[in-house]
Amino acid sequence: MLGLLIGAIAAVALFCLGVFRLANRIEAALGASGALVLAKLLGVLLAALAVQFVIDGVRALLDS
Repeated sequence: MLGLLIGAIAAVALFCLGVFRLANRIEAALGASGALVLAKLLGVLLAALAVQFVIDGVRALLDS
């Protein structure tokens, strides 16, 4: 089980390394407008996660 976890962590780390190394090419492929759309989309996703964390925290506070 521990080996599977370490393997998954290593796979994610290698994937991140690959994305970081290809970041300039990815940005060039997206172009200025594509990068702007992606940034706005990720901002909305981050805001939704923040709201969910607050809701979960309030629920946990009210349940205890």
